[in-house]
Amino acid sequence: MRGRASLFLLDVLVTLLAVQTALQAHAVNIPSPEPPPAIHETTGTVRFDLYLGYFIVAHGSAGPLKNLNFFVDTGTTPAVLDTRIAKKLALAAQESTPIAALGGAAQGEITSLPSLELGPLTRSNLPVVTTDLSFFEKFVPVHIDAIVGLDVLGPGPFVIDYAAREIRFGPARQLPVSVPLRLDHGLAVFDVAIDHQLKHLLLDTGAGSLIVFTPQPSQAPAAKAATVALHSIGDFDGKQVWLHSVRLGSREFRQRSAVMTRNPKPSQLDYDGLISPAVLGISQVSVDLKGGVLGFSR
Repeated sequence: MRGRASLFLLDVLVTLLAVQTALQAHAVNIPSPEPPPAIHETTGTVRFDLYLGYFIVAHGSAGPLKNLNFFVDTGTTPAVLDTRIAKKLALAAQESTPIAALGGAAQGEITSLPSLELGPLTRSNLPVVTTDLSFFEKFVPVHIDAIVGLDVLGPGPFVIDYAAREIRFGPARQLPVSVPLRLDHGLAVFDVAIDHQLKHLLLDTGAGSLIVFTPQPSQAPAAKAATVALHSIGDFDGKQVWLHSVRLGSREFRQRSAVMTRNPKPSQLDYDGLISPAVLGISQVSVDLKGGVLGFSR
């Protein structure tokens, strides 16, 4: 039966290739980000609050503004900055960019953030997209000032510990189950067997549900130079389904709920859906982008 599915998130699934095209076209105006610290230097821990069972909020800094609320979402790249913060920092927009959402559309602007800090991580001249994030307040009791993903969290290994509510940066012990992980336009993708069919899913800590895209006919690449694809907060058209089996490596999860919906940009988002470790009851997840390994334990 056709229904309405709710996700309490603004989950940014940016098509990095398109955004990079826009940034390259304006390379004179947007400085390249400074190289991140060497992996062995990026060690430390940052605590976070957990809302709705999956929604990670950690404190960070943007320029001189301290103690900001960062929504940590591995399905987001580049980072997204609330327009209110961008105005306080007097950031100059370089280009307007359309935002395609599951439940509609929005508009954002590409700019450069002079500095960003999250625990031990420091990023300089970071390309970001600015848009209004105030609607998060309908679902979480804090104002979200920014959304940070793998362009901030990487390239060194890190562990998200949902039980301890902390992110640990640096080499970590091997977790019981591991699967190969690869980068696709800056987003982490891995193979999952859903009802014995191989699917390519996005690792998305910002998702409140396991989402599977309905099959779409092949399409030519979109002509627009920069598109940010969002999951909208609130209602969007989708169908609730039950999956008999979800297998990640050697671990099988049976009888799992999922939302089936259309791919908002099938010509650019070249995977079959997205999944958050939290919705499977996973307590720890390790991400090693350089080594190409995703590990987890329950």
